[in-house]
Amino acid sequence: MYRTIFFSALMLCLSPLSVLASPPAEWHQCVKTLTYDLYYGSHKIGFFERKLSWENNQTVDIRSRSRLSAIVAKTNFEQHTRVVWSDVQNSFLTQSFNRSITGLLDGETRAQFNQDGTHSEIVNDGEKMKFDSADLPLLDVEAVASQMRLNLIQGKKTFDFKMQESDDVSHYYFRVAGEEKLNTNYGTVNTVRVEQIKKPDRQVHLWFSPDLDYQLVRGRTNVKFWT
Repeated sequence: MYRTIFFSALMLCLSPLSVLASPPAEWHQCVKTLTYDLYYGSHKIGFFERKLSWENNQTVDIRSRSRLSAIVAKTNFEQHTRVVWSDVQNSFLTQSFNRSITGLLDGETRAQFNQDGTHSEIVNDGEKMKFDSADLPLLDVEAVASQMRLNLIQGKKTFDFKMQESDDVSHYYFRVAGEEKLNTNYGTVNTVRVEQIKKPDRQVHLWFSPDLDYQLVRGRTNVKFWT
């Protein structure tokens, strides 16, 4: 069983200068830097960092990176994603992402999405693929994270997404499991706990704090390895 725990280490928020044609206030536009420590059990094995920068009040540029160093393997991850808001889909949508992984899981992925998120074109390690979705927009992990946070701000209790992976599309389902108080680097904060459902091979729990702009403050993953 594999367990990873994320602890928030830093959150910096700077408001943009322009306030013309701004989206609804609950989006909380600004430049954010979020840094998390990564653990395997009780052992710290690296960090994960996200920087979100709003452009022209409609597009967010997201750069994420992580470094993992386990006993026998090291992995570096970098991704650059562009996400936009769609009034038609009433959702954040991925425009594109470029992903690079070196170390244990080497790989290069480039992705482009059409305007309404129903079609994606992927180049994964040189292999070209196309995906379509008629019911839900295809989102990358960053658009899913942005939409999940907005869903919680809006008080939604269940939600599902179609996530574009490097070489496949997965349908993920989540529900709000309750409210908890957690001890964090910011002290004790109120959180909303979200859990993944309909996936018997894993347990995913995510804690978002209304006290900290509904940002993710902790995550835990347990994955079963079948033999």
